[in-house]
Amino acid sequence: MVGLTAALAQTSINNASQARGFIDQNHDGINDWFRDANGEGINDVDQKTYRHTFRFQDQNKDGINDIFKDEDGDGVNDLDSKFGDTDKDGWSENIIDTDRNWINDITGEIYTRRDLGGYRYGFVLEEYQEKLSDFTDKDGDGQDDRAPKREGMQEQRMDRFIDADGDGVCDQRGFYRHRKAGHGSWRKP
Repeated sequence: MVGLTAALAQTSINNASQARGFIDQNHDGINDWFRDANGEGINDVDQKTYRHTFRFQDQNKDGINDIFKDEDGDGVNDLDSKFGDTDKDGWSENIIDTDRNWINDITGEIYTRRDLGGYRYGFVLEEYQEKLSDFTDKDGDGQDDRAPKREGMQEQRMDRFIDADGDGVCDQRGFYRHRKAGHGSWRKP
């Protein structure tokens, strides 16, 4: 087990550190550069291991992780889209964020404890526990055209600047909420 852990940490450190986003040139709802449909910690596209924090558990011996899998390649667990922290270290095993900076290593999107952002990309709508068999993406944004478009923190337009706590960051960006909850780089040791 120690050898496997060391190999995982060493093998593709660069894969997780360079988020490329959700690239889907053929509009099938599957990321063209990353996916892990059986959740074993190996990228199905290039067959290289990648850094992750989830465990592999296969009680029914079907070769598919019972705890984590990512069929559409958005970096969010298809089986559980909640902020699951089974080891109680303050970080979720349901999203690929190995550097723990509150940014999905695969898509480069900011996430929160309340919203991992699984609905944003791909044919799996993790928050709704639904797979779209007839995924359609004519506008090429990585999201099914019929799905309601939600605005994330990065997509919101700021029409005014309010800085009640005086930290130089607009409170509407969500960072105020993160700091108050003890998330991100403001986390106290």
